[in-house]
Amino acid sequence: MLFVNPPPTLHPPAATELIEQNSNLSTLGPNKSYRFAAGLTYDWGQDKVFHVLDNTAIYFEENSYVRARVVQTTQKVSDVTISGYGVLDNHYSPVDYDVPGKTDDGSRQTIHILGKNINIFGLTLVNTNEDCAEFGYALNVNANWAPIADYPDDNVFEAGELQNANPPYQPRQAHCQEKNMDDSPNTDFTNCPTSRDDGAKVSFVKAISWQMGQDGINAGKYGTVSDSFIRVVDDAIKPWDSGALYQNIVIWQLPLGWPINLGWWGWTQKDENTVVDSIYLIHNQNWMTSGDWPTTKSGQCVVGGVYGSSSIKSGYRISNIYVETACSCAVGLEISKNAYSRHLTPDGCVGSIQDLQITNMYFDEEFYQTGGYNNFLSGERNPNPGCEGDFAGEISNMVISGVVNGRDLSESDFTIPRPGTVPGLTFQTVDPAPTPIPPPTFTPVSAPTDAPVPIPTVAPTLSPTDAPTVAPTAPPMAEPTSAPTLAPIIPTVAPTVLATARPTNLPTVAPTRAGNKVTVDVVIETDENPQKVIWKIKIGTNVFASGRANGNPYVMPVELDSETEYKFVVIDKNSFKDTFYEVWKEDDVLIAGDGFGRKDINFFQV
Repeated sequence: MLFVNPPPTLHPPAATELIEQNSNLSTLGPNKSYRFAAGLTYDWGQDKVFHVLDNTAIYFEENSYVRARVVQTTQKVSDVTISGYGVLDNHYSPVDYDVPGKTDDGSRQTIHILGKNINIFGLTLVNTNEDCAEFGYALNVNANWAPIADYPDDNVFEAGELQNANPPYQPRQAHCQEKNMDDSPNTDFTNCPTSRDDGAKVSFVKAISWQMGQDGINAGKYGTVSDSFIRVVDDAIKPWDSGALYQNIVIWQLPLGWPINLGWWGWTQKDENTVVDSIYLIHNQNWMTSGDWPTTKSGQCVVGGVYGSSSIKSGYRISNIYVETACSCAVGLEISKNAYSRHLTPDGCVGSIQDLQITNMYFDEEFYQTGGYNNFLSGERNPNPGCEGDFAGEISNMVISGVVNGRDLSESDFTIPRPGTVPGLTFQTVDPAPTPIPPPTFTPVSAPTDAPVPIPTVAPTLSPTDAPTVAPTAPPMAEPTSAPTLAPIIPTVAPTVLATARPTNLPTVAPTRAGNKVTVDVVIETDENPQKVIWKIKIGTNVFASGRANGNPYVMPVELDSETEYKFVVIDKNSFKDTFYEVWKEDDVLIAGDGFGRKDINFFQV
């Protein structure tokens, strides 16, 4: 399968304003059009964020190359068009970790917009950031797990509120979700899509990344994604919302994530009647990590996820999936109230998945598995009291059909530990002559008569000469003798070695008790930029202690309640990775880690 840009005649919007290469612009619009020109150097030397407003058009000339991001999460906007055969490069780490409207939740979306009539056409989205663990989607519209970013700076939303966390949740304001994060009703649906007519439209977009945690495309409720190419090292497409359409998409899945991920932590609302059709999976190399993720017996299959959402998902139709090389498995889907990323109802219930059809899957080769996982189906195995009906956490009335290397995909290919949580499961034979649904039709960019110069039909260059590259990876055969070798971007520093004993040059602070209090030491050691390491000690979303490392080594005594479990969160902005953290109690290390680059979370008890 070869993906190339189509040769339509595109024109920049009329009366466009040229964005100069050293422009101080940060807000685009409202009611304006802008142009990035080929041949100019759009590189501000740091993370650059453009905020879009209503009725705004942004045009990328062919071969234009812009190191920036486009974000609007502090309000819902309408009628935004981003088009052209240029490149938008998410290259720099953010200066600050969690800033509303820029780095919401500490993630770094290349394009992240809330609203309706959001149109993106032709753009190439790359992430050439060389720092490890800089998470962020290529393209995200109306994310169903995040609030509108109108909260105060001293109470910013972070994903940790929905990771290993149970209700009650904070009263975060929804944007277009039916309910707020605490399950109170959302009453403001201004600039929210109501059908595919005003939902996001994404076509002929190329999303390419080189590192873990950099997802592909989520178009939100009533969004349409068509005729696009995605090559990422995490979930490729995320059909997580009602009424969406994902069609005619080519995917190259690198060693992490699901090509088609069905959800994690969406807030409480109906999620129904989404269609995924004609997906061409040219490589699926996630078998490299399927043995370690997730911790259940499900691998990272072509379709699936560990579903921890309070949304009731129903009526999904996923069909005509073509897998050209060996992959881990076809379907790996589990519903669990203990999913790492989850949003439960106030009673601790997880939504059911009903009437899901995954049909006409075609696998050129047998599954390639490295052990410890399989095709897998399971609903919630131990629902909380009162979690019944739509909130029983069942996978009900599911239909599956596929052909694997000439044989039918069958129930014998699956591990189903609790069949009672998957009632009505049916396996069928594939349609001998599958018929894709008609492709969507829409015009992403107008062609005014006063802009007669057409866009050349040559595809844009993916990256400038100084951007990192990835060595070609040979696809695995049905039974490869060794794993293919990827060439990701890795900083040229020595690997981190965790301390095995308390450093002798650190001051000793003996634990002291004040009633039921215990003093522990937070220790952070790094060779560079210790002032960029932020730490927090939390229970749920409540912060009991926090600080910013300002020396090397850094030691901070903290008084905590005894016999209590705490969550330790470390946020690191270092580009130099020879760093570790520890929490000590007397001469005992309670926790230690080196998961730096974005954020690491660990639990301990004193």
